[in-house]
Amino acid sequence: MTPLMIHKIALVASSIIGAGFALLAVMALWPALRSKSLALMGTLLSATLIMLCLCGLFMMGPQVLIAAGALAAARISYEVATLRFSQDRYVILCVTTATVLTVSSALYVPVALACAALWFGLFACKACAITVHKYRITNILLFPVLPFALLAHGAVSPNLTALMLATYVMVEIFDSFALFFGSLLGRTKAFPGVSPNKTVEGLVGGAAALLLAACAAAIIWGFPLALTAPTALLTGGLAVAGDLAASRHKRLAGVKDYPKFLPRQGGLLDSLDSWIAAGGGLTALNLLIYLW
Repeated sequence: MTPLMIHKIALVASSIIGAGFALLAVMALWPALRSKSLALMGTLLSATLIMLCLCGLFMMGPQVLIAAGALAAARISYEVATLRFSQDRYVILCVTTATVLTVSSALYVPVALACAALWFGLFACKACAITVHKYRITNILLFPVLPFALLAHGAVSPNLTALMLATYVMVEIFDSFALFFGSLLGRTKAFPGVSPNKTVEGLVGGAAALLLAACAAAIIWGFPLALTAPTALLTGGLAVAGDLAASRHKRLAGVKDYPKFLPRQGGLLDSLDSWIAAGGGLTALNLLIYLW
């Protein structure tokens, strides 16, 4: 069932991307919107390339996904560590830890459970203002290392593989429409201290578009709306949290972007931050249900 679902998700993603390019092309016909539409089109093109790569990786199976996950873990941990640490040995430690955790979490359920427990523990410490959250290494574990390891576990688990790819599609729908509505209607800054480009209007528009798309998919595929709608909204919330966590690392380091990996997208973490948080969060939730 999973390969069939992956093909369906890839088809839906292609349709959404096509509709996005068509909408931006129509916008470009109006002189007042032309510059915004062309800028958004460049961003959508980069996102399309990532989407095509991910769909291909998911279709190739778990072995390829694990290998790709190890490389991605090494890259994103390198991007964060180079911003937060000046000494090479700490950068090497972060890259090694992230890669080992990603591969072992993907292969072994107990490791994934341990990652989820540690992730929740760090969240609890942060919520309770325990001093452990002041250490840079724990902040990097909190995001992106542990959630990425959990995402890798979900990507290769037969019962979660399709959900992880669908999560990326949902994140892209949310982010794309949040950017679209924010660029056209955005007036009220949502998080001026961490991510000044995000607006309340953009986030509301992105959430509404995601909810409509998820409900439409549920009706077409026969999924229960009572489960699909909350999952979509949770995905959108986690996506925002991931983006803010990635922005916080940059703000603390005093830089605007991670080391560039893709044109118009910045670092690899800039492209995957929302998916890492959403995919990791949904995998952790499923592990919690599994234990229950």
